[in-house]
Amino acid sequence: MSKSLNVPNLITWVRVILTVFIVWFLIENWYLSAFILFIIASLSDYLDGYFARKLNQVSNFGKIFDQMSDKILVTSVLIIFAQMNLIPVWILIVIVFRDTLVSTIRMVAASSGLVIAANYFGKLKTVSQIVWIVGLFLQILNFSSLTLFNEIVGYFVAIATILSGFIYIVQNRHVMKG
Repeated sequence: MSKSLNVPNLITWVRVILTVFIVWFLIENWYLSAFILFIIASLSDYLDGYFARKLNQVSNFGKIFDQMSDKILVTSVLIIFAQMNLIPVWILIVIVFRDTLVSTIRMVAASSGLVIAANYFGKLKTVSQIVWIVGLFLQILNFSSLTLFNEIVGYFVAIATILSGFIYIVQNRHVMKG
């Protein structure tokens, strides 16, 4: 098996494919099915990292692809939630802006042979986004009492996203000089 087609990367590919079905189920108003697949996709993020370390299959492709698949999953679901008026569009714009900026820095670094792995703050951002999405799924699954919780978590996500982007830029400013 080639380095890019190892077990962790296959799990990451499954997450990307699941995203297509999650979006489709959301569009079709099959919220429970979408929610179940979202939970599976979110857990797969832990599994690909676990297997990468356990099987000694950490690769540069995997480091980048894992992060991109998280962005594909989270952004796709949040776009649908914005379309459903569940979230403010400005938070989605903050997330897309930050992720695009960070991805640009990563691409510049990669063109110089550097691979920049996710840091603690980026992981906190991703976890907070997943918690928010789970809360939003539960809200549309008739737990309307979570509306205030989801609003508060949404603002936390926005702050964590901005903060993690700022920290990422500061930590990797050397990449932007070249």
